[in-house]
Amino acid sequence: MTDTRAAAEYRIPATQLRPGDLVNTSPGEDDWQQVLGVYTKVGQAKSDEVRTLVESLGGRYVAVQLTDIAPVDSGVYFADGVGMMYAVDDGADQDVTEVVSHEDGVRTYLYTKFELVTVRAEST
Repeated sequence: MTDTRAAAEYRIPATQLRPGDLVNTSPGEDDWQQVLGVYTKVGQAKSDEVRTLVESLGGRYVAVQLTDIAPVDSGVYFADGVGMMYAVDDGADQDVTEVVSHEDGVRTYLYTKFELVTVRAEST
């Protein structure tokens, strides 16, 4: 029996990315981020900054906006009177709110129009 939660990874041209896709920005290190926007033409951009960027690229690149969520790769625990803490190996533990990413963080990546990008297949 196949586990429906299993994710298959494959590579697609950056020009075929769409909002909602999950992209591995660092294959081998597993930095998965969700695509928020894909811009190959000036008219697709919703902000002046992105519009100016896409215009300067002259069709050679795909501008992709992704979430910017850093992994929490150590233990988290509750400390009496302090709150939730993040365990740090080489220093003092920190409050979780100091190490988690902001909810509105965005990364902008440039891929060549020919570049293959690693994505996760949607489960059906």
